[in-house]
Amino acid sequence: MQTSRRERNKMEKRERIIKASLNLFSEKGLENTSISDIVERSSIGRGTFYNYFNTPKDVFCEILDELNCKINFEVKQAQVGVKTAYDFLYASFKAYLDLVSTEDMMLFHKNNQNQIRSISYGSDSILSLVINMQEDLKRFPEVAFADNKYFKMFSLVAISSASELFVCLHHHYFESSKDEMAQFLANLFVNGLSNYGLSGVK
Repeated sequence: MQTSRRERNKMEKRERIIKASLNLFSEKGLENTSISDIVERSSIGRGTFYNYFNTPKDVFCEILDELNCKINFEVKQAQVGVKTAYDFLYASFKAYLDLVSTEDMMLFHKNNQNQIRSISYGSDSILSLVINMQEDLKRFPEVAFADNKYFKMFSLVAISSASELFVCLHHHYFESSKDEMAQFLANLFVNGLSNYGLSGVK
């Protein structure tokens, strides 16, 4: 079905708002971004903004949800065909780090840490990522948890640790490549599983 000119115009304005907002959130954070800032940066009228969003936080949530959906998709694509828990985790971490390592995304995460944490863990996209990981992990004999809650706990820790390590990298706590970080995290979790003897966890 062909999109009408009016619909294309509406989509174009909405995308301008989202792009301008992402730039502003990356530069100075959600808490320091006003509707006036977004309106000025996107070159639209204030009334036009309200046709799409009510507050800057609404735009922020939309950006974060889109990002989390992209992460979910890219991670799932990277996991296809892997044979071991290490390869599964390495592919997952590397896909995430590749996606969020653009300049805008680095600043977006660095300048909005609290908001990202508080909003992401209540989002359907992150819940989907956690559920997918905890179910996929069950096919690897290295991950022999005695209870389903441990698969969920493991998945939450794995997902959050990649995000936290990424933020710390850009606060200059250490220097590392994306590949090295993905290897470190995968080794940490796989070796941790082996050393802890998780088949005995009750």
